[in-house]
Amino acid sequence: MKRALLVLSLITLVALGAAIVAQALIFTNGITFDPHGQPVHPTRLAAVATVVAGYGAVLGMALAALDFVIGIVVIGFGRRFGWLIAIIVAGVLSYVGLFVMAWVLLSANSPVAAQAPFVLIPLVTLLYSIIPGRNGPAVPTVA
Repeated sequence: MKRALLVLSLITLVALGAAIVAQALIFTNGITFDPHGQPVHPTRLAAVATVVAGYGAVLGMALAALDFVIGIVVIGFGRRFGWLIAIIVAGVLSYVGLFVMAWVLLSANSPVAAQAPFVLIPLVTLLYSIIPGRNGPAVPTVA
């Protein structure tokens, strides 16, 4: 189960990372949108960055929520209460950060993506999956 959590954490980090990089590309290239959400000056870069930012954000936040739930289950069954507190704190900080980012982004155009705080959840579960526990290595090796 730890290996599945490791894979899910990596996929979540890739999705969130792609969305964050695409949002930075949108900001640095000055891509603006019309009231219907389409780029004003459609170029290939504008289209790709918009699609990656949109789908990456939605997929990344959904995977972060799934990562949170599976992380709580795996860590709870492992009876590692320090890690359980860490993932709960990461989840609370992520959701508080989402509301703060929404408040900031409603006031101005920003290179920071709204889903950036959700990176905390897969980072905690990734560290839990990689760092060895009390009973040996975290990821079993084939001998």
